[in-house]
Amino acid sequence: MFDIPLESIIVSLGYLGIFLLMIANGFISFPSSQILYIIVGYFISIGTLALVAASLVGALGNTIGNIILYEFSRRKGISYITQYKMFPQREVKKVEIAFRKKGAWFLFVGKLLPAIKVFVPIPAGLGKMNRTLYAVIIFVSSYIWSLIFIAIGYYFGKSSNVFGSYAVILMIVALVVVALFYKYINSEEIAREIEE
Repeated sequence: MFDIPLESIIVSLGYLGIFLLMIANGFISFPSSQILYIIVGYFISIGTLALVAASLVGALGNTIGNIILYEFSRRKGISYITQYKMFPQREVKKVEIAFRKKGAWFLFVGKLLPAIKVFVPIPAGLGKMNRTLYAVIIFVSSYIWSLIFIAIGYYFGKSSNVFGSYAVILMIVALVVVALFYKYINSEEIAREIEE
């Protein structure tokens, strides 16, 4: 994909750069938030940036980007998703109902898992999840995410590949969450509501 000089952007724009990059990450999932925050952690370790300010602007930017994606999904609705015939309308409807009923839990956990976090705003929007609840959960989980990777950069440096060591574990956890969500959307509770 595109080669964005994250380090140069952070050096030249500081907190504004982090904010703008994380808006893009929240909406189009690019650039990588893991890499960005590891670089930010390094700059914090050498005293160029402050932890609280960097993590807050990053989480705020990601929240705004995710809200844009949520609103896009909410306004376009099921008909927009199903018109491309990639997903059967019944399956999309099940996801919409599941997020309306138990979306908060899936949203919070999903935002902390690399394989899932980029997608969770879409079913939340389709399910018309409460906007205030959505924004709060996204901000809190985004803030936690920022602290995790800032800590890696702070303690291990900007070229750290520590995340790779835990990728397998995180992927297993992500698969478990996806399996639980899949089981729930195919439960009798959801089936009954579709039939009504």
